[in-house]
Amino acid sequence: MTEPTLLMIRPEPQSRAFLQSFAAQSGFTPPVIYSPVLGIAPRKQPDLPTDATLLLFTSVNSVAVWSDCTTDRTPRALCVGDNTADAARAQGFTAQSADGTGEDLLALVLAQATAKDRIFYLSGNHAALDLAQALQAKGLQAERIVLYDQSPVSLSQTALDALSGQAVIVPVFSPRTALYLADQIVGKPLFDCRFLCISTNATVPLRGVQAPVEIASHPTRAAMVSALDLMLRNFTAKA
Repeated sequence: MTEPTLLMIRPEPQSRAFLQSFAAQSGFTPPVIYSPVLGIAPRKQPDLPTDATLLLFTSVNSVAVWSDCTTDRTPRALCVGDNTADAARAQGFTAQSADGTGEDLLALVLAQATAKDRIFYLSGNHAALDLAQALQAKGLQAERIVLYDQSPVSLSQTALDALSGQAVIVPVFSPRTALYLADQIVGKPLFDCRFLCISTNATVPLRGVQAPVEIASHPTRAAMVSALDLMLRNFTAKA
């Protein structure tokens, strides 16, 4: 039995960054197919705020788009996870990671922000949790700015052929990518497909897909790396 192929469905820059971390920790270099199911299109931006004290980032996409729009790095950046915080630091921000989910980031903001802070939540057009609304409900000055649009992208023929004819592991990093993937494969025969999801929420759109699902122990890149390492080692042992 040959080793499984990884089907990477995030935008390719994030997929490649994850696999670099994975290879460095695990020593595995499995075959990979890159076939993003989600496209990122930056919006044309109005005048951006000049009075921000805290910026909230929940993805590397929002970091990249914001950084392309302005050279101001004065506000502190509070980020959902280490990957996003690393991206913010690389752009010159002082950044802190909540090391978890949107709810963890919300808790971090509430622990640090004051009534004087001007808080801006930078996001795509789809957001599982509107942090600005949640912070407004707590009496804080918060506003959401939509920086980019997220839209579905069709799987490549190479990806479809792999799903129907070979062993495939699909790392799933968000409910949105899970939804866009499920819309394309529900009802289609899968040869030997397994999903590795970053959170329980990311499994929900996949419930109609007939394939095993595993969930990382924590919603972080590090936990996904460890879980994928274990999946591949178990597969190799069974083979």
